Amino acid sequence: MSKISSHTGWQPLREVWLGDVYPDHFYDHVTDPRLRDLCLHVSQITRQDLKIFQSCLESLGVQVCRPSFVAGIEAFLDSKDNLIKPPITPRDWAMTLGDTLYIAPQYPSMVQPWQTDIDRYLANHQNVRILQRFGRSENWCYITFPSVVRAGRDLYIDFQDSGDRGSSVRAVAQELAENYRVHLGTTGDHSDGVFCPIRPGHIISSHYRQHYHQGWPGWHVLSLPNSSAANNGANERWHVPGMHFPHINAGMLDILDTWIGDMAETVFEVNMLVIDHQNVLVLAYDDTVCRHIESLGMTPHLIDFRARGFWDGGLHCLTTDICREGDLEDYWPDRGPNGIYNDADN
Repeated sequence: MSKISSHTGWQPLREVWLGDVYPDHFYDHVTDPRLRDLCLHVSQITRQDLKIFQSCLESLGVQVCRPSFVAGIEAFLDSKDNLIKPPITPRDWAMTLGDTLYIAPQYPSMVQPWQTDIDRYLANHQNVRILQRFGRSENWCYITFPSVVRAGRDLYIDFQDSGDRGSSVRAVAQELAENYRVHLGTTGDHSDGVFCPIRPGHIISSHYRQHYHQGWPGWHVLSLPNSSAANNGANERWHVPGMHFPHINAGMLDILDTWIGDMAETVFEVNMLVIDHQNVLVLAYDDTVCRHIESLGMTPHLIDFRARGFWDGGLHCLTTDICREGDLEDYWPDRGPNGIYNDADN
């Protein structure tokens, strides 16, 4: 049985959480039929592509865990009775670090869509830490999990260094510095939308970030000149292929404001999921990326996710790795002691 353990994003993946959308009947309470049609269309194509994604993961020997909605719609509503974003991108609010799974709850009801799996972990004496997010949030809730990159003994945390967020992140970094070299950067990026360490010694990076010599010394960086497939040529915050919704106005989108991100900021070519030293799942086909992966003796598996421009999520965002084989490695043994490193270009 898999145990909670993950020290990098490239050691062999054995168990993963994969997100999902709400059941169709959750949208029965949406009074505007135009908005309901949009939600149902996005849900339909998302389910279809997630099914293919899951089949690919399982064919590569990965155990896939999916969320449950047995709690009913009431558990997923905000104070205005609007649906909170479904658990489609668990990477945004769940992270495995070492032998501990950290969860920042997304729903005021405190329902956990993966409760069955959480119960399994706890029954097997695994470490699950559900953070205090509502009311007075604890410091860990100010960590943006997609902005944490794990590289064995080295952790890279990107954050906005201002106000409560800055001081809270620094407090967590100080806690982690007992066991890690913690590298702090302040660009405010979701790091997995900017670069991907594909295996020891190799990084695939977007054009948004070019400098890695201080944070990742000695590693080869393939820098992409642009995000050719990221935005589908659209300038809007969101995009759904195959259908256009000119009638969706700003007032209606206010209801979904927390669902959609800003796809113009995400480079989907680098938002990939490494399975092991032989296999990588890629979302947006890019000839340069795929040829580079193949040159490393790895196989790129193309998985389409048509609704990425709505959810602002790639394959990495759609998952949270629970178990990866391998111990805590030190990829820079001559680097120095544990502590906090302020790397401007990590």
